[in-house]
Amino acid sequence: METTVNISERLSELMNEKGISNKELANVLGVAIGTVGYWKKGRNTMRLPQFIAIADYFNCSLDFLAGRSETVIDFIPKECPPFYEHLRNILKSKKITRYRINADSKIKSSHFVDWKKGTEPQIHSLIELADYLDISLDYLLGRDR
Repeated sequence: METTVNISERLSELMNEKGISNKELANVLGVAIGTVGYWKKGRNTMRLPQFIAIADYFNCSLDFLAGRSETVIDFIPKECPPFYEHLRNILKSKKITRYRINADSKIKSSHFVDWKKGTEPQIHSLIELADYLDISLDYLLGRDR
């Protein structure tokens, strides 16, 4: 899946459409104003909870926010279940092992170990995993069932 718009461009677009400043979004998310500026410049990667909070705030899908889709949202987001548990269920239903993903992609085996321990996945890893599994980011995180 080819990305035509990146996260920083989409974030800027959404903020312009809603007419909010870096300061306003920073206040909503509980981050520093500079952090929002870095996101908009593509100089800093947001963490998963912030990525989800931004999608919720703008009422859009994670795929729209990441530039993977032009569809804003066509479902009611659900609270995300524990990531690793949900991922295991997806892999089981698709009959794909983590070892197969490790062999076929840039996603390292250590990522799975970290995720099992409760570490949040990086956004770029989520995008690569969703592309590999041919599913949406929202489905991968359990927001869209």
